Amino acid sequence: MSAKALLSDSYAEDCLWQAQVPAPSSSPTPLPSTVDVLVVGSGYCGLSAAHTIALGGKSVAVCDTERVGFGASTRNGGMVIPELKAGPGTLAESYGDLGRQMFRDVNEAFDLVEKLAEDHDFDYVRTGMLHLAHHASRVRDLRAEAAEYKAEGEDVRLLSKDDLAEEIGSQRFHAAVLHERTGALHPAKFHSVLAERARGAGATLHARTRVTSVERRNGAGFRATTIRGAVDAGDVVVATNAYADGLVPPLERRVLPVGSYIVATEVLEPALAKEVSPRGRMFVDTKNLLFYWRLTPDGRMAFGGRRSLRHPTLEEARDFLYRSMVETHPQLRGIRVDYAWGGDVAMTLDRMPHFGRIDGVLYATGCNGSGVGLNTWMGMKAGEVSLGGAPPAFATLTHRAIPMHRWRSAWLPVAGLWFRLQDRTLLDRQGR
Repeated sequence: MSAKALLSDSYAEDCLWQAQVPAPSSSPTPLPSTVDVLVVGSGYCGLSAAHTIALGGKSVAVCDTERVGFGASTRNGGMVIPELKAGPGTLAESYGDLGRQMFRDVNEAFDLVEKLAEDHDFDYVRTGMLHLAHHASRVRDLRAEAAEYKAEGEDVRLLSKDDLAEEIGSQRFHAAVLHERTGALHPAKFHSVLAERARGAGATLHARTRVTSVERRNGAGFRATTIRGAVDAGDVVVATNAYADGLVPPLERRVLPVGSYIVATEVLEPALAKEVSPRGRMFVDTKNLLFYWRLTPDGRMAFGGRRSLRHPTLEEARDFLYRSMVETHPQLRGIRVDYAWGGDVAMTLDRMPHFGRIDGVLYATGCNGSGVGLNTWMGMKAGEVSLGGAPPAFATLTHRAIPMHRWRSAWLPVAGLWFRLQDRTLLDRQGR
């Protein structure tokens, strides 16, 4: 199938969320020459760190190379999922008590978002998520997944193919695990809330202020050089995630930026939206190169994923996602696309988040596509550590460098092709 996406008259290669919510403003004041803590990166993690540090009584400035919230924090799918890339039993088997603590931490991150939703409006809804078997061979995996979570007291259910008729308007899937502890939010509204909280606590936000180097001072602390001048700081928190660059070279080598893309349709008629998603769930399938999709707060279908690990053009990604959306939900054939956008997520070698210090600089990174709650929580923890608190469990994991990181543009497409062939082989055997 090689059809191009059907585009609306108002189609824009722009992020829906960013189009609906203006970016938080930058500080009108000059960059300070001295600050207790300098935070690099103005996404969920950086803003949460700045808020915690400012509440702790220290001065803090947040610098970003782009506008405030340029990256994944306002481009993601808005799914709040308390997950790592392994279930609680697998984590305990692999890491022992550390694994059990990491599972508790990721659930604490989810609770943090829900707590914030009690006092702030960012279109949060507890929706539940369906993890959908794209092939019959994955049903056994989902059965094990459900048992693993239920053993920990989690509210999950295994749904048969017949059960799915009440959950999703698609015949493509063989079973699903329903995870009730999952929610949805508006990413840009959530980001704006975090920006206002940080600013309200006393942090200053400085857009288009790239930090080009960080060096230890002979005494204590650091000297950071930016394109707008130097800043002396007692501590530095790097929260750049997928946009890690040469500022801290060892960190850059430990993070793999992988593109993810989303299309958003025009607003659906309410009856059609109900047919596609009867209960307003978050949807994720079981492929290696998975799809994730949802209804937006204003009634659109947002459908995301990737075809490979290379970075395609936005037009290529858009057309692929449109075809995949219509294959998944044939009733959306003829519905037009209003928005298409993309960005990078931070992958790590072990598919786990990481936290620690490199050359004295504090960092948190690597939520591997599940960072709405976790990045917010890790930012809070980074702030606590900068104030003298204990680091989270993720700090004890060995953070290994990505092999042949410098040549990733050559080998990433090959790895992506292998994943795609695995997914395609299963679907071909299924007789699609």
